[in-house]
Amino acid sequence: MAEPAVQAGFKVMVDNCPLGTFSKCEGLKATYAVKTYEEGGQNGYVHQMPGRLSYENITLTRAVNSESIGLASWFASYQSMVKRSTGRISVMDPGGNEIVTWSLMGVFPVTWSAGAIEAGATGVLTETLVIAHEGFFDLGMAGNAANL
Repeated sequence: MAEPAVQAGFKVMVDNCPLGTFSKCEGLKATYAVKTYEEGGQNGYVHQMPGRLSYENITLTRAVNSESIGLASWFASYQSMVKRSTGRISVMDPGGNEIVTWSLMGVFPVTWSAGAIEAGATGVLTETLVIAHEGFFDLGMAGNAANL
């Protein structure tokens, strides 16, 4: 039986430009729409067929650090020129080795936000990046690849 992956962070790259390591990644989700067809004379059930495949936006969160300047620069670059990029999200183990990688196509930034900035606060200031994409593929897991 395979050992479960112990994750230590998520390394993110867009167009081979590192955006840094994030502590939280949400939204790696693909969903088929369900089409229904009501066949005449067939009252016992409704046919269900897979429709279009859609993907959720991905939300990445981390503590603000020295990599934040590069992230802000990448986000701002889309103000003057919108382009579709390719990206990678890699799960890292505590030793810094990649466990699994998702390759994304059609990537562009949607939202960047900072956590609450409060005088006298003792917590960690975080930043959040939301990216849209047109799908992920080449799910590399221990040398295996599968397309979604």
